[in-house]
Amino acid sequence: MPLKAVMGKIMMVDLSSGKIEIETVPDRVYEAFLSGMGLAAHILFHRIPENADPLGPDNILGFVSGFLTGTGSLFSGRWMAVAKSPLTGGWGEANCGGSFSPAIKRCGVDAIFFRGISKKPVYLYVDDTTAELRDACELVGMDTVETHNFLFKKINNGKLKIACIGQAGENLSLISGIATDKGRMAARSGLGAVMGAKNLKALALAGTRRIIVHD
Repeated sequence: MPLKAVMGKIMMVDLSSGKIEIETVPDRVYEAFLSGMGLAAHILFHRIPENADPLGPDNILGFVSGFLTGTGSLFSGRWMAVAKSPLTGGWGEANCGGSFSPAIKRCGVDAIFFRGISKKPVYLYVDDTTAELRDACELVGMDTVETHNFLFKKINNGKLKIACIGQAGENLSLISGIATDKGRMAARSGLGAVMGAKNLKALALAGTRRIIVHD
């Protein structure tokens, strides 16, 4: 019987080519690693080349939801940003609360991963029928609150949840974080700099898929 509570898929975004793919994750991976940080560690371990530059195209930046996120379980709504850390050169993770974790799963996936480097600033937009990279040149130089407000007004979707970087991430500060809800911050490991190095300004998620539990 297929596992419940997880969506069973991940989204892989190649910023260099612009290609976006949905991959099905075998149940055995969830059984061994659950979701969230375990799933992220499994993906990054197998797909980041040895000696990859944390600010280079081979590093993979992930946004992952928790195994029980969206099920009604208490204290299960946090999400993780993960990558090879430019601050330490090792495993990098940053934990954050708010409303972004269930937004990942409502897009039909348990995680969104980015590799490569975009030629120009972009943001990822996802809803129930669309997953696309959009031009973010007009967002360059905005702080995280300005970015959130601009995208919320531009996209005009009340379901929208946003994660973004400000000037620190754009300028590759090794202590920069990734913000959601105009103030919550995934602040550890310098992952805002990884996002900036990839020319990825924001994620804007507006999915409405149900998260189904067995009981």
